[in-house]
Amino acid sequence: MIPLDVATLVDEYNVGPLSLLRSGAPVLNAYGGHDVPSPTTISLTPVAIYTPKGRELHAVPEADRHRETIAIATRVAIRTAGDGQSADRLTYRGRNWRVVNVQDYELQGGVWLGLAVLEDEVPS
Repeated sequence: MIPLDVATLVDEYNVGPLSLLRSGAPVLNAYGGHDVPSPTTISLTPVAIYTPKGRELHAVPEADRHRETIAIATRVAIRTAGDGQSADRLTYRGRNWRVVNVQDYELQGGVWLGLAVLEDEVPS
């Protein structure tokens, strides 16, 4: 179940549009190698971004827990890496983020909840 009425909150706290980069699966070329297709840019709107707390942070893979994390609520399908696909990447406030966890609530209001970790290097 979606906590509260997240679908309405996504519209109310929309910070979009944001650019979402989605890469397709690698394609086998004539030489037996794999070519990675160019990423497709998707406009992510409406989208709400907030700071994850408590149990949400436990859903971040352990190898990424040292990175800054944001939570995403959107009506556009987002995805993590798997089945030969790369994780979606988005740009928020001039920084690049990689989606690491997604909960699909499409049937309960058409909302996807996700967590993304910072990909950029921390300025020194």
